[in-house]
Amino acid sequence: MFEALTQSELRARSERHLLMVEEVLGGLDQFVRGLQRRVARIEEGLGLEPEGISASGWLADLQRAKAQIAKLQRP
Repeated sequence: MFEALTQSELRARSERHLLMVEEVLGGLDQFVRGLQRRVARIEEGLGLEPEGISASGWLADLQRAKAQIAKLQRP
């Protein structure tokens, strides 16, 4: 197989393959950045911070609602 290829043909094929690999990796990089943005929006909405749950966000709202329901259920 390789005997029939000249060195310049082999180099050209290798360069084409490398370009295809670069395109795939670039697409994966864009995909990962998109996922990171989505995760950041979800964390912000949930009210997640490195220190724990913040006083705002969906989880904080849920905790407040649960506390209000618990108060209403007490006689």
